Amino acid sequence: MRDHDKHSSRKCCNAEVLEAWGVKHIYGYPGGSFNSTMSALEQEKATIKYIQVRHEQVGALAASADAKLTGKVAVTFGSAGPGATNLLTGLYDAREDHAPVLALVGQVPHDKMNYNFFQEFDEGPMFADVAAYCRTVMTPESLPYVVDKAIREAYKNRGVAVVIIPNDFGYAQIPDVPYKSTSV
Repeated sequence: MRDHDKHSSRKCCNAEVLEAWGVKHIYGYPGGSFNSTMSALEQEKATIKYIQVRHEQVGALAASADAKLTGKVAVTFGSAGPGATNLLTGLYDAREDHAPVLALVGQVPHDKMNYNFFQEFDEGPMFADVAAYCRTVMTPESLPYVVDKAIREAYKNRGVAVVIIPNDFGYAQIPDVPYKSTSV
């Protein structure tokens, strides 16, 4: 048992979900709206390797290639605004070749949404055409469920799933509930 598993609460992180699905690495380029998730991933660096790329498009293309070669879900991420738009080419590559890819997309903090905050825009519609599943996480507690559902949909539809995560949710504490998932 890892040290942070012994506590009554843990950071709101999707890392346990990714681990349960056998994800070994994640491709991406860090940005301000993704800092909390990066912080949470840092805690899991022994089990999930972060591969930093020079551009979000490269991360999405790498995840697409990974999924095509292995048949397993591959994960990429980008920050809000420009970072999110840069994922599209790689995500379309995955969609066209029926590769299961999960894109984790940063968003401004939930209490800043709808105030024209720096680099904020409604990202969901942008991903509507490329993704078989696209959701914005509404509460920190729902993050593990939404990520798990996204991976299930990526496998079921043999394509792209997108989860948009408000930046502050990665820092939130949620109850320590052991996470289990069954692979598809």
